[in-house]
Amino acid sequence: MKKWTFGLVAGLMLLLPLTLATTTTTTASAATKTTTTKTKPKTKAKKHYLIVMGHGAGDPGARGNGTTEAAFLRKHMLPQLRKYAKEVKNSEITFYNPKKNLVSDTLYHHKGSYKINKKTTVIMFHLDAPAGHGGHVIIHKKHPTARDKRLAKVIKKYVGLNRAYNGYSFRTNLRNCNVLRKRGIDYSLVESGFITNKTDVKHLKKHMAKIAKADIEAITNEKIK
Repeated sequence: MKKWTFGLVAGLMLLLPLTLATTTTTTASAATKTTTTKTKPKTKAKKHYLIVMGHGAGDPGARGNGTTEAAFLRKHMLPQLRKYAKEVKNSEITFYNPKKNLVSDTLYHHKGSYKINKKTTVIMFHLDAPAGHGGHVIIHKKHPTARDKRLAKVIKKYVGLNRAYNGYSFRTNLRNCNVLRKRGIDYSLVESGFITNKTDVKHLKKHMAKIAKADIEAITNEKIK
């Protein structure tokens, strides 16, 4: 009985190193599987654009052809811009409250352009006056950006360019724009045509959906299907 017991114990002792080795290998393998995780690629932050309809909040802007600049922009252009702004994938577009006036909010209440995030690009839409034809882009640098050039092409295609500027004008005497410039905020101010010119207004109304779509594409440099 003692010999048998001694033999059993000896056999178990021989198997113990093999069991420990197997357990250690299995534990190490499990640890490796546990700590190995897949890292998700970082998504690129979307570029933010703020679109502003000029004037408003009691300021009618220019007048012509039975309407005002503020009313025309909000009635005809704003709904179409909002429609196509939803179609872009790689950009974030928001709209300044159309019941407010960015210029007066900036100059009289120290809000407006003073509160815009410096990483935001501001696009302002206006109509020209008192007399003339065609539109242009007011730029904040001496030379137009690629975005300014795309916006000018939209004006040229659907309304025509103002010959006085040939597409662009560099202005430093616009007080609200100077606030944006001094804060280092990128912007373009689009004079879409003359509200006092019947042909300009006619083209704007007739092609407004196409103009808005092309403007959103020009702003974001994204193609909308």
